[in-house]
Amino acid sequence: MGQKATYKVGNWKEYNRSLINRGNLTVWISDEAIATWNLTSPTGRKGRTKTYSDLAIETALTLRCLLGLPLRQTQGFLEGLIKLLDLKIDAPNYSTLSRRADSLAIDLGVLASRSNVDVAIDATGLKVYGEGEWKMRTHGKNKRRTWRKLHIAIDHKTNEIVAVTLTKSNVHDSMETSSLLDQIDNIASVTADKGYDNKNAYEPIAAKGAKAIIPPRSGAALKLQNPTWGDVERNRLVREHQLLGKDAWKSGSGYRRRVLVETSIGRYKRTIGASMHSRNLGRQKAEVRLGAKILNQMTHLGMPKSYKV
Repeated sequence: MGQKATYKVGNWKEYNRSLINRGNLTVWISDEAIATWNLTSPTGRKGRTKTYSDLAIETALTLRCLLGLPLRQTQGFLEGLIKLLDLKIDAPNYSTLSRRADSLAIDLGVLASRSNVDVAIDATGLKVYGEGEWKMRTHGKNKRRTWRKLHIAIDHKTNEIVAVTLTKSNVHDSMETSSLLDQIDNIASVTADKGYDNKNAYEPIAAKGAKAIIPPRSGAALKLQNPTWGDVERNRLVREHQLLGKDAWKSGSGYRRRVLVETSIGRYKRTIGASMHSRNLGRQKAEVRLGAKILNQMTHLGMPKSYKV
């Protein structure tokens, strides 16, 4: 066996500074959020005027997601921070944060879109409640476990999370392909694992005019009678796979870049957590979008540039 390749970070000074800045509160609390924290002018709609702006609620929930705090502790953290900084604003009540999260529209904070985006998609589970993995393996379960499925798409070049959805655990990974791709413009290619080798993935990829990079299942056959757009794309992959072989196809097609989406999933679970804080599905969807936005902001602060030594 050959010696394992080793890598060195070439921009360590800049990357080290970015890691430090990830803990800087000024990164997560903007001047704009403070300036527009309270809403005072009437909206012209029926009902009571909202006390806090959407940006204020998003800032509070971002801190909660980043620090892993329950809602009540988030309120207490904000009250203490506002007092220390002597700001003329109030901290939202924990019940207000919970209620407003349901209808909050959260932008992922992706940088200006570019043409011909190469994306990779994958899914993972996030626990809502129930026993952990160690207890399950050691003692078995004694009550029903509940979890959600997080689906994400990343840009190969920038490592940004460009699309995210959250579903119940019984939704197949490939069924969210269309929902993910609808959030992205100018797609050149879509890379996914063998679990996406079906029409739920091929049809939306072909509809976007993108190239699919998905390994066909073992024994995959060509569909020659009345092929759809998705069938044509899959037939191409089946022929390439048969002609080149599995390993050569993976190297030549760019499939090995799919590891980047697995890395992003690992970053999400290490930074945001492998469990959901919210119990309501609508609030859980807001929670994962906030988590993705946090990771994107960390990416913008600086990422390592490594080279082989």
